[in-house]
Amino acid sequence: MRLWSLLWLLGCRAAAWQSDDYWLDDAVGMGRQFDGIGAVSGGGATSRLLANYPEPYRSQILDYLFKPNFGASLQILKVEIGGDAQSTDGTEPSHMHYENDENYLRGYEWWLMKEAKKRNPFIKLIGLPWAFPGWIGRGENWPYNYPDVTAYYIISWIIGAKKYHDLDIDYIGIWNERAFNSKYIKILRYALDKQDLQRVQIIASDDLWEPITFFMLTDSELHEAVSIIGAHYPGTTTVKSAQLTQKKLWSSEDYSTFNNEEGTGCWARILNQNYVNGNMTATLAWNLVASYYEGLPFGRCGLMTAQEPWSGHYTANSPIWATAHTTQFTQPGWYYLKVDGHLEKGGSFVALTDGLGNLTIVIETMTHNHSRCIRPPLPPYVVSPQKAVFHLNGSFVSN
Repeated sequence: MRLWSLLWLLGCRAAAWQSDDYWLDDAVGMGRQFDGIGAVSGGGATSRLLANYPEPYRSQILDYLFKPNFGASLQILKVEIGGDAQSTDGTEPSHMHYENDENYLRGYEWWLMKEAKKRNPFIKLIGLPWAFPGWIGRGENWPYNYPDVTAYYIISWIIGAKKYHDLDIDYIGIWNERAFNSKYIKILRYALDKQDLQRVQIIASDDLWEPITFFMLTDSELHEAVSIIGAHYPGTTTVKSAQLTQKKLWSSEDYSTFNNEEGTGCWARILNQNYVNGNMTATLAWNLVASYYEGLPFGRCGLMTAQEPWSGHYTANSPIWATAHTTQFTQPGWYYLKVDGHLEKGGSFVALTDGLGNLTIVIETMTHNHSRCIRPPLPPYVVSPQKAVFHLNGSFVSN
């Protein structure tokens, strides 16, 4: 057996005079499947400056983000489906400015996805619209008036990704932090299946847990159409209705915090506690890399900073290494162990296994003042000195 044990301790020293005991045993059954850690390139050109970096610096930055067992080793990449609209830090172009226009070479997200795939062929890809060109609403600013047209627009992007860039999109979203429409989701699922895209799973609604979960519990067709319930900035918690759906739960956008040491503490804490408190099996940071001017909204809220292509300067900020504590020691498809991951005197731990006797333990003891996130507000809490002892049972002993 290879025992991979990872200790991420910050802001609290162990006290040798007292210990708390925790038992890790895969014989009692495993918990939910781990789906990965990722990041978002979107919200309006947040990766825009990266494409202009000269070599070898551009490749070095991409390695820090995507190369397995090197830096962040990201396992999921989510990109904006450009909609010709300012969506936070700029505008990304649509692949269809108007109805009879198709161009799958516009923008840089295609290039970014291909660079991610070069480094990690197993990385999962997500597309999500932040905005839609006006023609979709037939003159009205609402994409659900003609749901078949909107589905055609989104599926064209998925097909174009494969035809022109050999990219297989794994997941598709509805509309970033805006209203969802049950009829549209059902039509999108139907249209995907008609195009032999059954493998593409739908994430909804990329906003709050509710009301999407209420609708899914009362509408069996909608429940069948949605594969992943994705919430933004859930504060490490979920709601009963989301649990009752028995669907996978993801924090499909999180972090959004300045990438200094305090922001790193935020990221490290939620990577563990999203599962411990909320049973979320994937967490995605917004944003991937701060490759936009710092004076724009949410300046330097990326896992690393690359905003000077003219000089080649970049910084592999500490959130890169907080990410590595999970991604370099686990893979999607591993399982969380069925343990209560709260430490007695504050902090948390997760234990994951591949089912073959390999084990990873990730521990964080982030204090309140070292892990405040921009959103949502963090209630005050206390972390005290402690010593934790982990006892291994089941295959972890026999192997």
